[in-house]
Amino acid sequence: MNSGSKVNRPRFLVYLFLTIFAVYSLFPVFWALVTSLKLPEDVVSYPPKWIPDPLTFQNYIEVLTRTQIPYQILNTLIAAGVASLTVVVTSSLAGYGFSRFNFRGKNLLLLSLLACVMISGITTVIPLYLMLHKIGLLNNLFGLAIVYSVEFIPICVWLMKSYIDTIPVELDEAALVEGCSRFRTFISVILPLTTPGVVCVALITFVRSAQEFIYATTFLTESNVKTSPVGLYMFFTELGVEWGQLTAASLIIVLPIVLVFLVLQKWFVSGLTIGAVKK
Repeated sequence: MNSGSKVNRPRFLVYLFLTIFAVYSLFPVFWALVTSLKLPEDVVSYPPKWIPDPLTFQNYIEVLTRTQIPYQILNTLIAAGVASLTVVVTSSLAGYGFSRFNFRGKNLLLLSLLACVMISGITTVIPLYLMLHKIGLLNNLFGLAIVYSVEFIPICVWLMKSYIDTIPVELDEAALVEGCSRFRTFISVILPLTTPGVVCVALITFVRSAQEFIYATTFLTESNVKTSPVGLYMFFTELGVEWGQLTAASLIIVLPIVLVFLVLQKWFVSGLTIGAVKK
């Protein structure tokens, strides 16, 4: 009995720690949900009400019908979607090149990409603003998507290279013997095998782009092109914070991203782990 309890004790401690961590992480989401279902006078009541009484969906109705949040969510999806597609195409091709070809300066280029990851994004705001102004892409969702693509391409090239390194070179050689070109080999043989890596790269770019604030608030000043993280600030008024509508809008914005992540999480985890293991 004693030996069994000793064996199970570490597992119990792990589960206890994970439970505490899960409660700590999910409590803000729970409180946002509770707040979004309260009347305005109940939001600031003391002591706070843990269960809304009466329960109301008025905050969600106000957000969806009387604010720009639905259009800003669409803007966010466009910018993040274009950035994800650009990063997937670019990093897949570059990762394949770095994985399968040896050329002069290869290691230097890889180190240069790694150095780009180490540069803080805030230090590039002014140069990027001037560049977008020069080419006329301020207040343009595609201009913002280009910025996001440049931000995530370096780390995603490393991820794709690491993943493609795990795919046997013999598959390339067999395809070349059958008469396939290098590009067709990549499209028909390698790319289908890198689905977890592609999903991982796409999700990283999409989620980080969808929640980004600094670039979006700097490069997009017109109301018709603002993204949802920027749009949340309209609930901070001179009269105070509209907590009910703010929490309702936050949950509406986060829900699609969470659903996409839950659907694709299997490939996401696989893309992060398999590419990190050398065969």
